[in-house]
Amino acid sequence: MPDESRIDAGRGRAATAKRAVALTAAGGFVVVLALARQAHPGAAAAQSSRLSPPAALSSEVQQGFQLGGGSIASPGGGSQPAPQVQTSTS
Repeated sequence: MPDESRIDAGRGRAATAKRAVALTAAGGFVVVLALARQAHPGAAAAQSSRLSPPAALSSEVQQGFQLGGGSIASPGGGSQPAPQVQTSTS
């Protein structure tokens, strides 16, 4: 009769397989974690540059944002007179 029974040998092989699966899973987790960290946009070391406004906006700022005159039509298409508005300052 051998020193080790078939059941004990099977338990040893199962323990070895469990260790191999655990180490493989841990290694895979580390690899996935590293890939996720590398792919995350916050992790990228982007060079910052000063943004400049569009040329059209710069010219508007220099001219003072002048708006053209407008008019408001009455809801009835002009059939009702516009209400009188009074303003006061205190």
